[in-house]
Amino acid sequence: MGCFCHATLGPLTLALPQLNLSEQLNLQGAAIPLSLSAWLSARGLPALPWQPDPNWLTLPLPRLQLSIRAVATISALAQLRAQVLAQFGIDLLLPGQARAFTRIIATLNARLSMMAHLNFNPLAWIQLARLNSAIDQVQLALQAGLFAPPASLMLSLTLPGGLPMPSWRSLLAQLRMLAPMIAAAAQLNVSLSETAQLSVALRALVQLKLPALVAPQFMASLTAALSAVAQLQASLGVSPLSLGFPALVLRVQAKLALLLPALSAHLGINLSGAGIESLIAALLALLPNLPVVPTSLATSAVVQASLQAQALASLNWQVPAMLPSLQIALPACAFAAQLSATLAINAVLPSPCASGCDAAKLMHALESL
Repeated sequence: MGCFCHATLGPLTLALPQLNLSEQLNLQGAAIPLSLSAWLSARGLPALPWQPDPNWLTLPLPRLQLSIRAVATISALAQLRAQVLAQFGIDLLLPGQARAFTRIIATLNARLSMMAHLNFNPLAWIQLARLNSAIDQVQLALQAGLFAPPASLMLSLTLPGGLPMPSWRSLLAQLRMLAPMIAAAAQLNVSLSETAQLSVALRALVQLKLPALVAPQFMASLTAALSAVAQLQASLGVSPLSLGFPALVLRVQAKLALLLPALSAHLGINLSGAGIESLIAALLALLPNLPVVPTSLATSAVVQASLQAQALASLNWQVPAMLPSLQIALPACAFAAQLSATLAINAVLPSPCASGCDAAKLMHALESL
């Protein structure tokens, strides 16, 4: 079974006018935390200093023959199975269960088709959430001393394990390929040493056929809007839709007003001067030369799992590029997840509701095409 319930439309339709804000957000000084956030994100910061074991450099880790594109597709297929199982209780690896997921997509299409004619643009919400997240990220980095690190912190960031970062490049390149495969095996519940099991699971997922989304851009905009609301709620501790957008802008503006003087004092630069582009250039020139910090990637657990993945080195599969089913299923899962997180809507029901469910009729129409 499984049905994207028509009752979802009620609360979502009520929220749409609030979310439909296309005007450009323009807060003075906003470009500063946004630029610093980009600088931090490019280096994986804030993060705890990476503490690798120099002995890792001597370990015989497998080298994949698979292309980056193939690994990306395998990773996406495994994520699809994990997300559908977690959100809807449907295991796409079990015979017959794919039909239940097809039913969810078909009923989702019916709901979207009733709203897809609307002009919807949540740009202001997305920009406000992005700015608020940037402020939070910069505040954490400021507290950690990353913009002007003391000598001890600088050494731990630039000489992990007592070795210069270039010494670790080969190992990190291997782990960047292996880590998604290790995660995929876990998500598919197969052993890293049993490539036949992995092949069977992936083949079943590759064969998944789903009806095309009727309004992918509209759904993507809805998902982005709901995600922005959820991010603001998690950071500010208030209900954004209850408080209203203008009041949220004031809260984020107040956070920005506190951050800029703290940055000025910490870095010894006047951030209230004219000429924002030259000001940002001067600010970035003051920042330390930090490498990418792979703390979350190159963990002891990932290294140990990589040692158990020697069988992956023999794989030379020709994996297709991103599949149509992935471009349908993953956005649908994200949309359902955001409806639950933001509007507390249980969008997908395991069985027909008692208020005029049309799922059977929609599936019949789909099968007759």
